[in-house]
Amino acid sequence: MAKLYGIGVGVGDPEMLTVKAVKALKESDIVLLPRARTKSSSTAYEIAKSYLRDDIEKVYVDFATVDDDQLREEDRKAYAEVVNRIIEEDKTLAFITIGDPMTLSTFVYVMELLDQDIEVESIPGITSFASICSRLNTPLLMGDERMKVVPLHKDSDISAEVDSAENIVFMKISRNLDELISVLREKGLLDKAVLISNCGKADEKIFYDLSSVRRENISYFSTVLLKKSGVVQWRKFTNL
Repeated sequence: MAKLYGIGVGVGDPEMLTVKAVKALKESDIVLLPRARTKSSSTAYEIAKSYLRDDIEKVYVDFATVDDDQLREEDRKAYAEVVNRIIEEDKTLAFITIGDPMTLSTFVYVMELLDQDIEVESIPGITSFASICSRLNTPLLMGDERMKVVPLHKDSDISAEVDSAENIVFMKISRNLDELISVLREKGLLDKAVLISNCGKADEKIFYDLSSVRRENISYFSTVLLKKSGVVQWRKFTNL
Protein backbone atom coordinates (compact mmCIF):
# COMPACT_ATOMS: atom_id res chain seq x y z
CA MET A 1 0.00 0.00 0.00
CA ALA A 2 1.25 3.48 -0.87
CA LYS A 3 2.30 5.72 1.98
CA LEU A 4 3.37 9.33 2.36
CA TYR A 5 5.76 10.41 5.07
CA GLY A 6 6.15 14.05 6.04
CA ILE A 7 9.55 14.13 7.71
CA GLY A 8 11.01 17.06 9.60
CA VAL A 9 14.80 17.15 9.35
CA GLY A 10 15.49 20.08 11.66
CA VAL A 11 17.40 23.15 10.61
CA GLY A 12 21.00 22.19 10.03
CA ASP A 13 22.61 19.52 12.19
CA PRO A 14 22.06 16.00 10.75
CA GLU A 15 22.56 14.49 14.20
CA MET A 16 19.28 16.07 15.33
CA LEU A 17 17.09 13.86 13.12
CA THR A 18 15.02 11.46 15.18
CA VAL A 19 15.53 7.71 15.09
CA LYS A 20 12.02 7.39 13.65
CA ALA A 21 12.82 9.86 10.86
CA VAL A 22 15.93 7.90 9.88
CA LYS A 23 13.95 4.63 9.87
CA ALA A 24 11.27 6.14 7.61
CA LEU A 25 13.87 7.50 5.19
CA LYS A 26 15.43 4.07 4.84
CA GLU A 27 12.00 2.50 4.20
CA SER A 28 11.03 4.97 1.46
CA ASP A 29 11.24 4.27 -2.27
CA ILE A 30 11.32 7.93 -3.29
CA VAL A 31 12.34 11.14 -1.53
CA LEU A 32 10.77 14.45 -2.52
CA LEU A 33 13.28 17.29 -2.25
CA PRO A 34 11.98 20.86 -2.15
CA ARG A 35 14.48 23.51 -3.25
CA ALA A 36 14.42 27.21 -4.03
CA ARG A 37 14.33 28.04 -7.73
CA THR A 38 17.46 30.12 -7.25
CA LYS A 39 19.39 27.16 -5.79
CA SER A 40 20.87 24.05 -7.36
CA SER A 41 20.53 21.97 -4.19
CA SER A 42 17.98 21.31 -1.46
CA THR A 43 18.66 22.44 2.11
CA ALA A 44 16.59 19.56 3.48
CA TYR A 45 18.54 17.09 1.34
CA GLU A 46 21.89 18.40 2.55
CA ILE A 47 20.75 17.75 6.13
CA ALA A 48 19.31 14.28 5.54
CA LYS A 49 21.48 12.87 2.74
CA SER A 50 23.70 10.71 4.95
CA TYR A 51 20.63 8.69 6.00
CA LEU A 52 19.30 7.99 2.49
CA ARG A 53 19.81 4.66 0.74
CA ASP A 54 22.09 4.79 -2.28
CA ASP A 55 19.32 3.45 -4.53
CA ILE A 56 16.55 5.81 -3.40
CA GLU A 57 14.93 7.80 -6.20
CA LYS A 58 15.28 11.57 -5.76
CA VAL A 59 12.62 13.92 -7.10
CA TYR A 60 13.30 17.66 -6.88
CA VAL A 61 10.45 20.17 -6.75
CA ASP A 62 11.29 23.84 -7.09
CA PHE A 63 9.57 26.61 -5.17
CA ALA A 64 9.52 30.38 -5.37
CA THR A 65 11.16 32.50 -2.69
CA VAL A 66 9.47 35.74 -3.76
CA ASP A 67 6.48 37.17 -1.87
CA ASP A 68 3.88 36.10 -4.44
CA ASP A 69 0.80 34.22 -3.19
CA GLN A 70 -0.28 33.12 -6.66
CA LEU A 71 3.13 31.68 -7.45
CA ARG A 72 3.19 29.84 -4.12
CA GLU A 73 -0.23 28.33 -4.84
CA GLU A 74 0.94 27.17 -8.27
CA ASP A 75 3.99 25.56 -6.71
CA ARG A 76 1.88 23.72 -4.12
CA LYS A 77 -0.43 22.36 -6.80
CA ALA A 78 2.60 21.16 -8.74
CA TYR A 79 3.94 19.37 -5.63
CA ALA A 80 0.57 17.71 -5.08
CA GLU A 81 0.49 16.49 -8.69
CA VAL A 82 3.90 14.89 -8.21
CA VAL A 83 2.79 13.22 -4.97
CA ASN A 84 -0.46 11.95 -6.52
CA ARG A 85 1.42 10.44 -9.45
CA ILE A 86 3.89 8.64 -7.19
CA ILE A 87 1.17 7.38 -4.86
CA GLU A 88 -0.66 5.86 -7.83
CA GLU A 89 2.47 3.77 -8.41
CA ASP A 90 1.91 2.23 -4.95
CA LYS A 91 5.24 3.45 -3.61
CA THR A 92 6.37 4.89 -0.30
CA LEU A 93 7.25 8.56 -0.57
CA ALA A 94 9.21 10.67 1.91
CA PHE A 95 8.54 14.40 1.72
CA ILE A 96 11.38 15.96 3.71
CA THR A 97 11.12 19.45 5.05
CA ILE A 98 13.35 21.67 7.15
CA GLY A 99 12.15 22.14 10.71
CA ASP A 100 8.89 20.36 11.48
CA PRO A 101 6.31 19.21 8.89
CA MET A 102 3.40 20.69 10.88
CA THR A 103 5.02 24.07 11.58
CA LEU A 104 5.18 26.62 8.75
CA SER A 105 5.85 23.83 6.27
CA THR A 106 4.92 23.38 2.61
CA PHE A 107 4.03 19.78 3.47
CA VAL A 108 0.73 20.86 5.05
CA TYR A 109 -0.38 22.71 1.92
CA VAL A 110 0.49 19.70 -0.23
CA MET A 111 -1.61 17.41 2.00
CA GLU A 112 -4.61 19.69 1.50
CA LEU A 113 -4.38 19.27 -2.27
CA LEU A 114 -4.03 15.49 -2.50
CA ASP A 115 -6.69 13.84 -4.67
CA GLN A 116 -7.17 10.65 -2.74
CA ASP A 117 -7.25 9.14 0.70
CA ILE A 118 -3.81 7.76 1.40
CA GLU A 119 -1.89 6.75 4.47
CA VAL A 120 0.00 9.77 5.77
CA GLU A 121 2.41 9.79 8.68
CA SER A 122 4.03 12.98 9.93
CA ILE A 123 7.30 12.63 11.79
CA PRO A 124 8.19 15.70 13.85
CA GLY A 125 11.43 17.56 13.48
CA ILE A 126 13.11 20.16 15.66
CA THR A 127 11.76 23.61 14.84
CA SER A 128 14.09 26.50 14.16
CA PHE A 129 13.15 28.30 17.37
CA ALA A 130 13.68 25.20 19.54
CA SER A 131 17.05 24.63 17.90
CA ILE A 132 18.04 28.27 18.33
CA CYS A 133 17.18 28.34 22.04
CA SER A 134 19.21 25.18 22.61
CA ARG A 135 22.12 26.56 20.60
CA LEU A 136 22.12 29.70 22.75
CA ASN A 137 21.26 27.94 26.03
CA THR A 138 18.49 30.50 26.36
CA PRO A 139 15.04 29.42 27.63
CA LEU A 140 12.12 30.07 25.32
CA LEU A 141 9.58 30.12 28.15
CA MET A 142 9.71 30.27 31.93
CA GLY A 143 6.88 30.08 34.45
CA ASP A 144 3.72 31.85 33.30
CA GLU A 145 5.35 33.78 30.46
CA ARG A 146 3.65 33.98 27.07
CA MET A 147 5.32 33.10 23.81
CA LYS A 148 4.42 33.98 20.24
CA VAL A 149 5.83 32.93 16.87
CA VAL A 150 5.55 35.66 14.22
CA PRO A 151 6.50 35.06 10.57
CA LEU A 152 6.97 38.56 9.20
CA HIS A 153 5.49 39.69 5.89
CA LYS A 154 5.16 42.94 3.99
CA ASP A 155 2.04 44.05 5.91
CA SER A 156 3.19 43.09 9.42
CA ASP A 157 2.49 45.58 12.21
CA ILE A 158 5.81 45.01 13.93
CA SER A 159 5.20 47.49 16.73
CA ALA A 160 1.96 45.75 17.73
CA GLU A 161 3.62 42.34 17.53
CA VAL A 162 6.46 43.45 19.80
CA ASP A 163 3.90 44.53 22.41
CA SER A 164 1.95 41.26 22.24
CA ALA A 165 4.00 38.86 24.41
CA GLU A 166 6.99 38.52 26.73
CA ASN A 167 8.82 36.17 24.37
CA ILE A 168 8.55 36.49 20.61
CA VAL A 169 10.19 34.51 17.82
CA PHE A 170 10.36 36.59 14.65
CA MET A 171 10.82 34.44 11.55
CA LYS A 172 11.34 35.34 7.89
CA ILE A 173 12.91 38.58 9.04
CA SER A 174 15.19 39.49 6.14
CA ARG A 175 12.64 41.61 4.26
CA ASN A 176 11.63 43.52 7.45
CA LEU A 177 14.98 43.62 9.22
CA ASP A 178 15.52 47.39 9.25
CA GLU A 179 11.99 48.09 10.52
CA LEU A 180 12.25 45.39 13.20
CA ILE A 181 15.53 46.80 14.49
CA SER A 182 14.09 50.33 14.45
CA VAL A 183 11.02 49.30 16.47
CA LEU A 184 13.12 47.43 19.02
CA ARG A 185 15.38 50.45 19.40
CA GLU A 186 12.42 52.82 19.87
CA LYS A 187 10.96 50.57 22.58
CA GLY A 188 14.28 50.16 24.39
CA LEU A 189 14.39 46.43 23.63
CA LEU A 190 17.35 46.19 21.28
CA ASP A 191 19.51 44.58 23.98
CA LYS A 192 16.74 42.08 24.78
CA ALA A 193 17.01 40.33 21.42
CA VAL A 194 19.42 38.04 19.62
CA LEU A 195 19.57 37.20 15.91
CA ILE A 196 20.82 33.91 14.53
CA SER A 197 21.31 33.12 10.85
CA ASN A 198 21.76 29.57 9.48
CA CYS A 199 21.53 27.97 12.91
CA GLY A 200 23.46 24.71 13.11
CA LYS A 201 25.19 25.13 9.76
CA ALA A 202 28.83 25.76 8.94
CA ASP A 203 28.10 29.40 8.06
CA GLU A 204 26.08 30.11 11.21
CA LYS A 205 26.12 33.72 12.44
CA ILE A 206 24.95 35.00 15.83
CA PHE A 207 24.38 38.66 16.70
CA TYR A 208 23.72 39.90 20.22
CA ASP A 209 24.19 43.46 18.92
CA LEU A 210 21.40 43.86 16.37
CA SER A 211 22.50 47.40 15.54
CA SER A 212 25.48 45.90 13.71
CA VAL A 213 23.39 43.61 11.48
CA ARG A 214 22.97 44.35 7.79
CA ARG A 215 20.45 42.59 5.57
CA GLU A 216 23.12 41.52 3.08
CA ASN A 217 25.00 39.73 5.88
CA ILE A 218 22.22 37.31 6.84
CA SER A 219 20.40 34.54 5.00
CA TYR A 220 16.73 33.78 4.44
CA PHE A 221 17.05 31.30 7.33
CA SER A 222 17.41 33.99 9.99
CA THR A 223 15.42 34.43 13.18
CA VAL A 224 15.23 36.98 15.98
CA LEU A 225 14.44 35.86 19.51
CA LEU A 226 13.08 38.66 21.70
CA LYS A 227 12.99 38.02 25.45
CA LYS A 228 11.84 41.02 27.42
CA SER A 229 13.42 39.55 30.56
CA GLY A 230 16.74 39.66 28.71
CA VAL A 231 19.05 37.41 26.69
CA VAL A 232 22.50 38.64 27.72
CA GLN A 233 22.40 36.95 31.14
CA TRP A 234 22.21 33.54 29.42
CA ARG A 235 25.21 34.22 27.22
CA LYS A 236 27.64 33.10 29.93
CA PHE A 237 26.38 29.54 29.39
CA THR A 238 27.55 29.55 25.78
CA ASN A 239 30.97 29.78 24.18
CA LEU A 240 29.97 32.91 22.26
